[in-house]
Amino acid sequence: MVQRMADRMANSDATPASQFTTGESVRARKRVAIGLEPQRPTAKVAPLRPPVKAEGGGWRWWPVILLCAVILATLLLIMARALHSPTDWQPVRQNVLELFSRPWSGITIEELARRTRVNENFTDQTRLLALNEQPDRWWMNVVPDEGVYRLNVWPGQVAWSTLGMHPPAVFRLETALSIAPETADGYGGLLARYQDPNNFYAFVIDGEGQFQAQVYQKGSIEILQPWIGLDFLHAAGQNNLMVLVDNGASMRLFLNNVLVFEVLEPRLPTGKVGVLGGASPTSIAEINVDWIKMDDVAE
Repeated sequence: MVQRMADRMANSDATPASQFTTGESVRARKRVAIGLEPQRPTAKVAPLRPPVKAEGGGWRWWPVILLCAVILATLLLIMARALHSPTDWQPVRQNVLELFSRPWSGITIEELARRTRVNENFTDQTRLLALNEQPDRWWMNVVPDEGVYRLNVWPGQVAWSTLGMHPPAVFRLETALSIAPETADGYGGLLARYQDPNNFYAFVIDGEGQFQAQVYQKGSIEILQPWIGLDFLHAAGQNNLMVLVDNGASMRLFLNNVLVFEVLEPRLPTGKVGVLGGASPTSIAEINVDWIKMDDVAE
């Protein structure tokens, strides 16, 4: 038996066991003992294994993506300010809705140059104008069922709200408003170049067909145009169209498409615009703003 095993090993092509050093794998010895190579021909000294997937996967790129988004948003805001474009939510939302609601084939160069910044008819709640209440002074809110922005003003009080945006350098602001028939001695109109509660222009009409222009400067009121009756103004309860055109160097006010007042050298720099309502000393006034619109060109 021993002789046969010795003969078999002598006739074998296997590597003699004496060629293995102490400590080599038992598996290799067994392979040699049965006439095989100590290792498979394809085996590697250092076996290759699948790469270990990094913890977190694609999440590690999110900080970089967010940083790029912040940088892009900052650059867009800087460009918008430089170009006098709106950055407040309401006008931006309006522009986006108009952009996607119109066919591209119908937009002309002239229309792109004359962009509508605001177009609100108050059929839904909006933050374009203030929603505010001061007991025994005023109440201002949207009345969607009637499609108006309403100002109720107590006797002897004046209330206003600016639009939630800075107008462009050159713009055309339009609105239609009415004074309630029960309070014809009340008045309402537009604010222009609003800086703060002590510095702004006011152009107002009452329910009796009269117009007045004022400027508030450093808290002092100056009457630029005393109350004057205009036969083309509509009576209380009916809308009157008010259009303010500001080209940066001057302001013009139109009532029912008639030029009624002009400020050739404004004393105040460009500022916000808005609506205003006031009451006589004897009764509560109700002013209803039917709609308001702003374009970023003067003519």
